Amino acid sequence: MSRERRGPPADATDRPLKILHVIPTLGIGGTERQLVDLLPRMDARRYHQTVCHYTPCDSLEERLHAAGIRTVFVPKTAMPAWRFLSRLRAVVRETRPDVVHTWLYSGNFWGRVAAVTCGVRRLVASDRGMALPAGWPVVLYERLLAPFTLRLVNSHAAAGSVVRHYGLPSDRIRVIRNAVGPLPPVPPDARERIRAVLGLPVTERLVLLVGRQSVEKNHAMFFRVARRVAAARPGVTFVAVGRLFERDAMLRRLEESGGAAHVRIVDQQPDVASWLAAADLFCMTSDREGLPNALLEAMAMGLPVVCTAFESVREVVAREDVGVIVPRDDDAAMAAAVLGLLDDPARCRALGGAARAHVVSNFGWERLIRDMEALYGEIDPRAARGRAPTEAPGTT
Repeated sequence: MSRERRGPPADATDRPLKILHVIPTLGIGGTERQLVDLLPRMDARRYHQTVCHYTPCDSLEERLHAAGIRTVFVPKTAMPAWRFLSRLRAVVRETRPDVVHTWLYSGNFWGRVAAVTCGVRRLVASDRGMALPAGWPVVLYERLLAPFTLRLVNSHAAAGSVVRHYGLPSDRIRVIRNAVGPLPPVPPDARERIRAVLGLPVTERLVLLVGRQSVEKNHAMFFRVARRVAAARPGVTFVAVGRLFERDAMLRRLEESGGAAHVRIVDQQPDVASWLAAADLFCMTSDREGLPNALLEAMAMGLPVVCTAFESVREVVAREDVGVIVPRDDDAAMAAAVLGLLDDPARCRALGGAARAHVVSNFGWERLIRDMEALYGEIDPRAARGRAPTEAPGTT
């Protein structure tokens, strides 16, 4: 049985565009936080938003209710696939949306199948990472749904991967980059408090990585870099913060790297801003990314950043003065960059200040809201209101 919760009714003067969002979970993740931060910022007089989620994890749900946004939960894991699809179709029929906007791989599949089988032909499907090579069943259904779907990606690199692996037409793809807003207030004693949590002296320097446990994040490289840096400089600890799916596997990988004495692994934290404020340097060792929120947030906090050269990195670290880029899986290059920055406080301050200014200028919420309104305006003229079009994949 589905669970529904409502916030207070929206104050609308005429019928707004009704949008049903379908997303697997409302847990603490980059995509989930983007959605939950976005919807309350959009004009409730113009958009009536409903969020349907189906994996048991609702830590962000109350924020939507506080903003007057309705949520519906359908327990996918508690029923066979055919029944889940039937329940999802019931949500579509009940909400009678003008647009169904789906998020992430699973949501893009189930949400669009439910929508088109209920007669909805205005679809937005959001990919938040790089598409991977797909078998013919995936390519077939993607091409069948392409005439009804505007594809939303958060980087030009991700747009290219969708074209390559799904064979989708580029004129049906729109690029809207992520946004970060003012980070939550950070306690003035964050540096001392986080070091106390880790059992470290207040003088210890921290190199931080934020990201869930997954192959593409390449935590093994982070651990190997820690070993190299520790061999050259005492008093430096590497900290990996993020959702752990298999802690034992992560610990085995850490032991194999030889850097265990200089690394701390911390599960997902609700106050990531405090961990960023406590760090001296931010590293991202990913092999592939769409447009990583963690990197944007670190830069917004004014941290100097060192990143691997994943495909979309130049869409965030656009210039040499806002961050350092090293080759993917190159331990020696990243260790050298980290050591160079730790030994040069003036350069760290300059990089951090330039990074903060770059993110504030280019990744703000006003821009994202304007782009989303333009996207919905392409689908339904009532939402257009003279907004400029979003980026096509070929633009820079």
